[in-house]
Amino acid sequence: MGMIVRFPDGFERRAERRSWFARGDAEALLDWLEDAGHRFIGLDVAQKREDGSWTLLPDSLDLPRQTDNFEAIRMGRVFLAEYDGAGRMFEPVWQDREQ
Repeated sequence: MGMIVRFPDGFERRAERRSWFARGDAEALLDWLEDAGHRFIGLDVAQKREDGSWTLLPDSLDLPRQTDNFEAIRMGRVFLAEYDGAGRMFEPVWQDREQ
């Protein structure tokens, strides 16, 4: 079991909600995960409504069986590009992430 890993300094303040980020910050988190060697395992996506409420979308990137972290990060970048849009927010998930 690895150590519990928190978001890097500064990212928690940029989150729209506790652990949800706009595409640019989600991409920066993927950079950080890759540079720090943390195992990336997926992304969830939500849509912000005009009334300020959120809807978790059924589309997600689920990579717990992906063994090559470089490929997982690449797939994360593709997912971000495909699912980005107005009001979309992403939650990166990695192994041993602090909840």
